[in-house]
Amino acid sequence: MSARGHVLATLVLVLVVGAATHWLGPSRASAQQFRRPTACDGCIANWFYFDENSADGVDDDWNCAGSSYDGHRGSDFSLAGGNGAIDTGYDVVAAADGVVETATDGFYDHCTSCPAAGADSMCGLGFGSGFGNHVRIRHGSTYVVYAHMRTGSIRVSPGDTVTCGQVIGQIGSSGCTTGAHLHFEPRTSTAYTSAFDPFQGPCSPTSPSRWVSQGPHRGMPAPSCDGSPPPPTCPSGWYTIWTCSGSQRRRCIDGVQMTDECGPGTCESRPVGTDDVCDADSDSYATDEGDCDDHDGAVHPGAREVCGNGKDDDCSGGDEACPMMPDASVTPMIDAAVIGGADAWSLPPDAYVPPGVDAGPLADAARPAMDAGRPRDTGPVSGGGHISGGCGCRAPHGGAGARGAVLTLLLAALALRRRRR
Repeated sequence: MSARGHVLATLVLVLVVGAATHWLGPSRASAQQFRRPTACDGCIANWFYFDENSADGVDDDWNCAGSSYDGHRGSDFSLAGGNGAIDTGYDVVAAADGVVETATDGFYDHCTSCPAAGADSMCGLGFGSGFGNHVRIRHGSTYVVYAHMRTGSIRVSPGDTVTCGQVIGQIGSSGCTTGAHLHFEPRTSTAYTSAFDPFQGPCSPTSPSRWVSQGPHRGMPAPSCDGSPPPPTCPSGWYTIWTCSGSQRRRCIDGVQMTDECGPGTCESRPVGTDDVCDADSDSYATDEGDCDDHDGAVHPGAREVCGNGKDDDCSGGDEACPMMPDASVTPMIDAAVIGGADAWSLPPDAYVPPGVDAGPLADAARPAMDAGRPRDTGPVSGGGHISGGCGCRAPHGGAGARGAVLTLLLAALALRRRRR
């Protein structure tokens, strides 16, 4: 070939490569590594990985442990609090730069079972191909399905370009699922059978890891995007949740190791995916579970409160005051309004009279006269009578007795006047 031919061939090759690069985009030239696909870390409480031995029924995950289930083709990040935490809204983010290929929304997002297609009105394989509300993004040469998301949370559309860490939806439980989680499924093509495990480990064929920093088994991958420096890692055997180790509990987050001394025999294990606790008094309640006194086994949330002992037995916020006992030597109080509204003539002879009112014994059922030394209340009462001095007794309304008393007083006053003259 002549020199001119070489130049022409080289020019054509450059143009072809340039066009291919423009069409494929710079991210398709090589496999990208992923950051964790959730914005939060502590919101995830359980993990179910790709099943590495689906043919023989053994549920081995990438670390040769049992955190998987038969035929599982993805990595599940289960939401702490289950379906009850869906409405809080925990974001799902793009694990790398890419282009959105499909986006499906509108399905029920609190499923707890996976019936056959058409057997349930809201959940199952017939909803989004079992993925429910989901997004499929092409990240370079890899396709990733983000599945089972919350209804109405999908924030991207087909054709959109996304960047690493961009919010694309929220965790839910839609489609074929038994509880709230994000299903993260990388594939080499759009075919279901091309799904692969992004984790590297002794039981995984993937090498190197597809995560920027995949973190410990049953832990979270780092939030670092491809191209940014990875955070410090934790040694093998350390987890992001508190885990008992002898007399201590320990955890490691982004390379920072923490220990908490519990004391011999006082570190108690809790369900998988939740923090183990120090329980110094072995009453099955720890300080970080609401125990207000972890050195007294009789004091813990829900214990019986003993009033007046100076202790907050049930950790409700303080000791309970004991109820006052009645004193038999003290006459029971009677509301004066009760007596005042009653028919005084119908009261028993020794009826109680409110303090400060001395009506004398009400022994005479006829009540023809009252103690003349007491002030009288001439205000009206029901029935046309008058209430005297707050005692609740009804004074006579007039008659000969009353007129006689008034006449006697007038005569006495006239006699006194004459004497003074």
